[in-house]
Amino acid sequence: MKDTNAIEKALKQKISKELKDIVDSFTDDVKNISDKYGGNIFYDFKEYSTNEGAEFHVDGINKVNTILHRMLMNNHGEHMLKYKSKELLNKLELI
Repeated sequence: MKDTNAIEKALKQKISKELKDIVDSFTDDVKNISDKYGGNIFYDFKEYSTNEGAEFHVDGINKVNTILHRMLMNNHGEHMLKYKSKELLNKLELI
């Protein structure tokens, strides 16, 4: 059982890195825009473009990066783990 937990942990780390790479690519592009054109260090997250709905603000692209990574992990992490686990088992021909 210990080996199974180690495999699951390794898969979760791989998933986290995959999603982090996606977020890093996006936030690097945002940094490039900011470096080239300037802008505010505060980022607004709003549910709608109107004044209705939830909203919050963060300061700095690093916090944006953290929020987006967490969001992707929460929304897709478990599904990715199931998919990658099944893919691994198929490669090992255990299913």
